[in-house]
This record gives sequence, structure tokens and C-alpha cells, in this order.
Amino acid sequence: MSLTARRRDDVMPVSQAAKMLGVKPATVYAYISRGLLSSTRLPEDRRSWISRAEVEAFARRPGARPVALSGTDGDPVPLETTAASGPVAASELVAAAGPVAGSDVGGIVGHRLLYRGRDATDLLKSGSYGAVAELLWTGRPGTSQLRLPEQPTRDLLATLQDTMPTASLPLDRLKAAAVLLGASDPFRYDLSRSAVISIARTLAPAFVESLPARAPAREAQLEGDSLATRLWSKLSDAEPSPAQLSLLSGALILLAEHGLGPSTRAAREAAGSEADPYSVVLAGTSVASGLLLGGGSSLAVQAWLEEIDSVTEVPQVLADRLVRGDRVSGFGQPRYPGPDPRAAALMTLLADSGGDQDRQHIVREVVDLVRSRRDLAPNAEFALGAMCFVHRMPRGAGEAVFVIARSAGWIAHAIEEYETAPGTNPPFTRG
Repeated sequence: MSLTARRRDDVMPVSQAAKMLGVKPATVYAYISRGLLSSTRLPEDRRSWISRAEVEAFARRPGARPVALSGTDGDPVPLETTAASGPVAASELVAAAGPVAGSDVGGIVGHRLLYRGRDATDLLKSGSYGAVAELLWTGRPGTSQLRLPEQPTRDLLATLQDTMPTASLPLDRLKAAAVLLGASDPFRYDLSRSAVISIARTLAPAFVESLPARAPAREAQLEGDSLATRLWSKLSDAEPSPAQLSLLSGALILLAEHGLGPSTRAAREAAGSEADPYSVVLAGTSVASGLLLGGGSSLAVQAWLEEIDSVTEVPQVLADRLVRGDRVSGFGQPRYPGPDPRAAALMTLLADSGGDQDRQHIVREVVDLVRSRRDLAPNAEFALGAMCFVHRMPRGAGEAVFVIARSAGWIAHAIEEYETAPGTNPPFTRG
């Protein structure tokens, strides 16, 4: 074997190293620039090559995150989980997947979404959004400790919202609220666990308070599922039934975390540069607001559902959209090998929640038609848009629900980033 051939056996290209480490190629180049990995060139080859042994040692370095199984779209998921048949040994996942960086907060294993190793759909039966948030932040089950911000902060939020255009989308109001909350908190750069969790416990309630009321809120304090009660008063002028509050509470719980998706990666990158928690949430919100990502597509779903006035119009409206080249968004979720479990749970809650019955029939007809023609099941964004459609919520309400819910997961990931010792987590280039 020639020297060059032997050298090629001992090294790997950046793309292969990135795959082994579970990061992007740009992150591998950042490792190289920081001196954490070294690169070399081969004769008559302009690409950067890295020692195979060095990459393998880097993946096993002390303090490195646990090796985990990769999700269906390449996003890693944590080892701290259980399978339907019982606990999954770490060695089994490593053998199946190879070394991939992961997170202990949550992720997807097969057909299941897990929060700290617990099935998210099971949490619908046992807790409120606040209790689930505590699980994500602390790793331990607990009761909700959500609380309203202090009155001066609430007054500032009210003043800010009064100055915004009346046509502002709910998401616009949440972005403005995040900036104001950060600007008014002199201790926002205290990134200790206790300080960040203290911020987190007021963040979702503050977001809810920043939305204009459509009906009086029945509860003055945040106990049990009262966050859903207060949020309902911002999204509907109808008195909520228990089934409707269960629907909204379920949406908050099931959207609180979804592993290392695009918006969470943006939040983690912000936290990796020691941005304050409000900026972390703003980073995640900005990515999630895209019409192709996160809760943003619920806005598109709500918009095209509102083009349909009766069940008989469903086939024609969908056909017209296809002729125009418009997307029929809200179906399929590539991160699962089958249907999106969040959508399945939410669609059941939606069917039981009452609301406009003609619109309920339209939603069922749309789901049946898309399933029969394209063999696609609805995803969580469709369920959010359908909830807004059936209950005649304001345009963009689904985006607000998504961001309020996901703020818990983004903060949990931020805590993980803040507490990562130097050299044990992929560095981020500053610029």
C-alpha cells in the first residue's frame, strides 16, 4: 500500500468528521480554528483532512455529552430515555447509531417524543404546562411555580402594547415583549441556574399578559392550569369549557419541547455565546416565525382553512391551491417514522372541544382527503391552525401558543449550554 493510501486510511474529510461528531461542518472548522482539532492536507488534494484517531478521541473526551441515537432528520436525541418495551441501554443505542452529540432535555426516539426520558403524551394526563416546564428545567417532576411578573413590569408591557399597531400579529407582540423584558431586567446576565429558572417562571405568564385581552380573565393567580385559562381570554371572547381548556393546555404541554430542531439550535447557539435568557428566547422565536418552521406554519394552515366555507368546498379549494402552486401545509413530519404523536393527541382533544361544528366538519374532511390522496397525516402545526380555525381565534394565534409553549424548552436548552464546561461543547464562532 502506498504512503498516500495509508494516510487516507488514517484521516477523514471534514464532512465525515462532522457526521461522526453530530455537528455541522462549520462547527468542525471552528474546532480547528480553536486548536481543538488539527487538520492536514494530502498530496494533490486541497481539502482539509483530520486524523481519524484524533476525531474518535475528541468524541470520547472527558465531559463530552452522552452519545445518542440520531433522529430521522439527522437531529440527535438523548440516551436518557425509555422505549415502548422498557429502558434502552446506552450501549445498544451507541452500537446502533455511532457517536452523535445529544441533549438531556428531550428528543425523539422512534414514534415517541420524550421530555427528560418521559413520553410527552403521557404528561397530558398528569400535569399542567407549568409542571412540565419544571421537569424540563430541573430534570425532576414538580408542581407549577409559574408566576406573574411584578406590577411595574406588567404596566410597562401594557404601555408597550398600547403603542403597537392594532393589526400587529400576536407574534410581533411577543417579540416586542421579549426585548422589553430583557431591557427592564438589570440582572439578565446572571446565568446561574437559579437565576435563569427564576426568569423562566415569569416568562410565559409575561408573554400571555402582553397579548390584548378579548375577554376578562377569570383567574388572578397562576395555579394549576390557569395559564391556559388566561391565555384563552387573549385568544377568544367565548367563555372556555373544560374541554377547550384541556385542548389549549395540551397544546402548551406538547409544544414545550421537540429536541434539537432548527429553532432550538438557534436558541442554543445564542446561549452558547452567553446571551441572556430573553435573547435566547428571541433567537428561537425568530427562527420559529418562518412559515416553513415551527409554529409559523400554523399561520399558513389557519389562512388556507379559512378559504373553505363548507365541507363541499374542500376538494375544490385544495385543488385550486395545487393549481396555483401553493403548499397545502400542515401535513407530514419527517422527524417521525409515522404520524406526529403530538398532532394525534391534539386532534383528539380538538374533536372533543366543541366550537364551530361546521368548521369541525371541514377539518375532518381535509384530514381524510389528504390522508386518502397523499397518505399523509396532520402534524402539530396543522393541529394548531385547525384549533384557531375551529374556535375563531385571531390570525396568528397558533404562533403565539407555539412560542409561549416552546419558551420552556428553549430555556431548558439554554441552561444546559450555560452549564457546559469550556471545551466540552462545540464552540461557536463570534462575529
